[in-house]
Formats: sequence, structure tokens, C-alpha cells
Amino acid sequence: MKYYIAIDAGGNKTDCVLFDETGTVLAREFGRGANALDIGPTEASNRICAAVDSLKVHIPAGGKLGAVFGSVSVVYFYPEIERAVARHSNGVRCHLDNVVSSVMAAVLGKEDGVCLISGTGSYCCVRQAGKHRHFIGSSGYMLDTGGSGYVLGQQALIAAQRDRDGRGPKTLLTQIVENEIGETVQEHLPVIYSGGRAYISSFAHTVFAARAQGDAVAEKIFNDGVDYFAEAMETAYHFMGKPFRGVMGGGIFMHHPEYAAAVRQRAPQGCELTLLEVPAVYGAALEAVWLGGGEVQDDFRKNFTETYARHPVQRAAW
Repeated sequence: MKYYIAIDAGGNKTDCVLFDETGTVLAREFGRGANALDIGPTEASNRICAAVDSLKVHIPAGGKLGAVFGSVSVVYFYPEIERAVARHSNGVRCHLDNVVSSVMAAVLGKEDGVCLISGTGSYCCVRQAGKHRHFIGSSGYMLDTGGSGYVLGQQALIAAQRDRDGRGPKTLLTQIVENEIGETVQEHLPVIYSGGRAYISSFAHTVFAARAQGDAVAEKIFNDGVDYFAEAMETAYHFMGKPFRGVMGGGIFMHHPEYAAAVRQRAPQGCELTLLEVPAVYGAALEAVWLGGGEVQDDFRKNFTETYARHPVQRAAW
């Protein structure tokens, strides 16, 4: 029996599993995000390697690790992260790729297509056989991460502050945000700045809550995010030159179906978008099997999703 390790590491969380060739999950490690742009490549490496080390101890006696695959934010800029993880991988094949790889594998397999992600950050990626993947936007919160949890949360905080100081229109966001933090945005600044990107992203849900109550400011923030992805899809369509199959992933799309539905409605004519319905680490598990030269069995998905659910979120020390 072969065993594999799959990793899904973004800005807000790192989800790692040990599983066998049937797709049965034996152990899971879940901890803080590992985006090197946020925490640096050394700390990102340390967190992922700690997870790998913790999972390896659960390999049954006599079992062998077949491969390690990770979908890790911005890892292509920091090859030292893959080298560090490889040193902890018992000499087996190890590869780390962008976070879009797991989402695409989970829905598209190895087919061409487009990936949209709205999580802490946002991505739009085009994959075509024989070509380098083409990213549209996808350059982080300092440059271009429209439609993401970060931007939604940031705009909610800005709207609440503008309402409170008299510059902006009245909005339900002010009450919702202030009820959550127990003070005004201005008074909460030290917490916001110390919490950084991930903390700001945690306010994205306030946009959906205010919009559901008919708030015009929240509606505009919502629509701006939809417009961002609509533009990205139009660009992807022209780049591919034909209708495409696409997949939508990330916590914002998955937890706010009204947002995913609004984006789906703006897809170019003939294009099909599917919302990811399994954990993103499932796609990394498929990639791990392929990386190790294995074939995915017919009941792999069923085995994986059922046994993965038996390992609830328990924050790891790392």
C-alpha cells in the first residue's frame, strides 16, 4: 500500500492530509496560512514542513510514502520552500505548485480550462495544454486581488469609517461591523493593522449580511467584485479563443453561493462554470497520486470525502 501527502496552503489556512492509494484519509493537519508574501519563505517552509513531519508518523508500519504534492500560494516565487519540503519527504517525489492547481484538478482533472478563486485573495488562471499557465490579475493585495475576501472586507471597513466620520453614505455595514468589533473602526485600528490581510478578510461576510438587508453600499461592493471576475472571464475567453470549462473555488465562493451565482451569470456565452464542492486539498491529493505515477481508482473521491470528514478542524501548534 502506498501513502501520499497532499497540501493546500493559502493566506488564511494550511490544510494537509495523509491518505492511501484508495483515497482513505488517515490523518489531517490544519493550521495557519503559509503565504510567503505575508510571512516570508522561511516561516512558510517551517509551517508546511511541520505539517509533513506530523503526518509522516501516521504512516502504518511497513508503509511507504509515494509522493508529496502541495498547492501553495505564490510558491513559484520561492523555490526554497519546495526544497525544504522535499528534505522532509523521505526522498520521494515532491512538488509544490500554485493554489489553482488543486482547484483545477478537483473539477477539471487534467483538461484545459479556467480557474476562478475568491478566498483571502483572488485568482483567474487559464490552463491550456502545451502552454504556460496564464494568470489574469492574481498579483496580491498590494496590486490586484479584486473580488477577494480581502477587498470585500477592506471595503466594508472603509464604508463603515466613512459613514462614521461623515464622508460617506449611511450604511448598515457600520452597525454590523461595530457590533462585531465592539468599537468604531478608528478605535479598532491597532487590531486591524496587527491582524493584517487575513483579519481584514474576516469582515467579508459583513458585505453579504448587509446586502441581504437591502443595503445599497453593500450592494455596490458586491457588484464591484462580480464585475472584477466578469472582466477576468472575458479576458480569459479572448485568450483561449473559444468557450471554456471553468471551476470556481475559495472560501468566499464556497460560503456565499449568491456571490458565486452572480459571477456565474456573467460568464461569456457558451462557457460553463462549476463550483468546487469538495475540499481544495482533494485536488492536491489527485495531483499527489499522479505525481507518484499512480492511477486514481473509481471510488477514490467517495473514500476521500467520507474519511476526510472524520477529521474535523483542530488547529495545529505550528
